[in-house]
Amino acid sequence: MRRMAALDRVEVDDSHSISGDSGYSEDICSTTSVRSSIYDYEIKHGRTFHAYHPDKYYMPNDEGEQERLDLHYHALRLAIEDKITFAPINQPHGILDVGTGTGIWAMDAADAWPEAEIIGLDLSPIQPNWIPPNLHFEVADADEPWGFAEKRFSLVHTRIMNGFGVSSWSHFYAEAFSCLKPGGWVENQEFDCTIVSDDGTLPENSKMVEWARLWNQSVETIGKTGRCYPQILVDQMKEAGFINTQIITKKMPIGSWPKDPMLKKSGEFGLVALDTGVYGMSVRLFRDVLGWSEEQLQVFLAEFRQELRKKSVHSYWPTCVTRFLEWTKADYHSFIVIGQKPSSPDS
Repeated sequence: MRRMAALDRVEVDDSHSISGDSGYSEDICSTTSVRSSIYDYEIKHGRTFHAYHPDKYYMPNDEGEQERLDLHYHALRLAIEDKITFAPINQPHGILDVGTGTGIWAMDAADAWPEAEIIGLDLSPIQPNWIPPNLHFEVADADEPWGFAEKRFSLVHTRIMNGFGVSSWSHFYAEAFSCLKPGGWVENQEFDCTIVSDDGTLPENSKMVEWARLWNQSVETIGKTGRCYPQILVDQMKEAGFINTQIITKKMPIGSWPKDPMLKKSGEFGLVALDTGVYGMSVRLFRDVLGWSEEQLQVFLAEFRQELRKKSVHSYWPTCVTRFLEWTKADYHSFIVIGQKPSSPDS
């Protein structure tokens, strides 16, 4: 597989003092949200999960998880230059958002292109009722036939689906190719679910690294993956018939250590998302798949959060897994992979 070019370093804010490193405050790592749900769900380990194809997705769908999804949305968007999409679409006719989650990206797209029809698909009906008039949501499984008419959309989009939300990217690209208009685009904004640093501030025996390893181990046990290999996605795009493919790499920091204002804000969102959301991301996988007790999980996550809040740690995900060469950070590598449907069969 072709190796990706090294990413530019993210400069650390020197004023981000680590003297004594008392860590990020409780106020910074807390947030409140009020939401209600009238949809079907099942309760496990004190959290609610969607009822449609319940074994397809192991994350909760309750208030806490919806808040984490929105926080990670803002973290990733700021990490990718505050862009809605990198696909060069102009006056799109229709846009399909697969794995829409809370619908936040689809709502932003509907506001950006009010003349376009926007459809958001997800296994869980957790989206709001007050939405732009050109947007609607549907409950659907992306691993099944989509059922849309051919040549309907100008863009098919995903964000943070990986191999955890999409079981077969080959199937995904075949369906996307069918329902895209000639010249239309598919775009995947994904990250590699590993936590790393480039400056040695995150040692290999860290609890954050261990959590990511165990999380991926549990996901692989149920036949899925949290890893993202963008060149493989590009190869599968091409097999489906897409052209003009491109990989765009970014870094998604965890914590406010970057000097760049936009990346600093991204890291703040990412920190809160993990601090408040790591239990929901872990509970079903660690309890039901790895066989951990509740006490064992709580003790481990307390140690995880303690390390997460250290200002001296400069981490990221390769999906946000990115490496910084001179400092240690917790962050993700972000990958944007795009491809275009030919304008004609001979293109």
